Amino acid sequence: MDYVKRFYLAGFFYLALYTGFYQVYLQSLGLSKGQIGLLMGIMLFLVAFLEVPTGVVADKVSKKTSVLMARTLSLLFLFLLYSADSFADLLLATIISALSTALATGAETGWLYELLKEDGRTDEYPKAYGRLRAFETVGGFAGTLAGGVIADVYGMRLPIILSAPFILASLLVLATIPKDTARSGLSYGHHLLESLRFVWNSRDVRWLFIYANIMGLPLTLFTAFMQLYFYGFLASVLAVSWVMALYMAISSASWYFDAGDSTRKRIYSYAGIVIPLLSFLAGLNGWLGFATLVLGTFIFSQAFKEWQGRFQSAIPDEKRATIGSLYSLMAAVANGVLNVIIGWLFDYVGIMRGILLASALFLGLGILAFIKQCKGFTEL
Repeated sequence: MDYVKRFYLAGFFYLALYTGFYQVYLQSLGLSKGQIGLLMGIMLFLVAFLEVPTGVVADKVSKKTSVLMARTLSLLFLFLLYSADSFADLLLATIISALSTALATGAETGWLYELLKEDGRTDEYPKAYGRLRAFETVGGFAGTLAGGVIADVYGMRLPIILSAPFILASLLVLATIPKDTARSGLSYGHHLLESLRFVWNSRDVRWLFIYANIMGLPLTLFTAFMQLYFYGFLASVLAVSWVMALYMAISSASWYFDAGDSTRKRIYSYAGIVIPLLSFLAGLNGWLGFATLVLGTFIFSQAFKEWQGRFQSAIPDEKRATIGSLYSLMAAVANGVLNVIIGWLFDYVGIMRGILLASALFLGLGILAFIKQCKGFTEL
């Protein structure tokens, strides 16, 4: 089997049966929205803290090894989440999950890109990246549907532990894929310094870092608390799980389908305006949240595939995982701050009003970004 297809298969198996009700599960353990937002923020801050050192290790040792370690830690996270009974237990699980995430981000996509580059197939990367995300979400869709039914009948803990065999299967498939070969010969500190210097000196890479957050944060505003958003008027764990399954299906189709180069580029240009407008709609009425779920997911997936192609082509192989981790660090900090703020904001003014307020802010940023792109300024 072609190694690209093995990436797809591993992505399909990397599913979590509890995805559809994770926040409801945390709430059932006695956590408030503020505490849930705090855990999410801690998770992202820890990922940010760990991103760069794990990225350097991936560049100097092996991206494949980094990804396999990430899958192994995911198994440990499942057992900790299953047995959790307090905020402290969940905090420990969050720390393990953060390390797992940091080891995988940047390394997995860099590994795939380098294998394609060795075969002279880099033009396939945006489509391959999209389909990798699609297979992951197809697995997530199936897992969310099954997990919701299991949770409704047997309780929310059982689907957590039943996720373990699938994560193990993902790990075993990844183990059969060829290793990446590009290595940095610099010392840890020198390699990191050179990577930071490269980002600082590259106007295009700096702008890509910024614009990814301008596109992504307005959607995160809606999706971060989407389970509690829909639970607020559906009031059913099973119903919320089915909504999450719908989200997975739409996400999978959006990542798999490729709109073509010219359309993808147009979507990329307008995404910073359209996505916050869609989030604003979700704040007006709960049922409009379904429109935001469908259209926001499609627009972001097409825009981010375009972003990935531009990003990977702009960075050198021997710095790929480290620079990818530097981007993930910035994104994790931004998302962590956002999750903490909106968690407390939603506790204070409610989810709907909070979405309206934050969407208006992001819309302003998106308009400024669009104006700068139209004028040809990509440096902030």
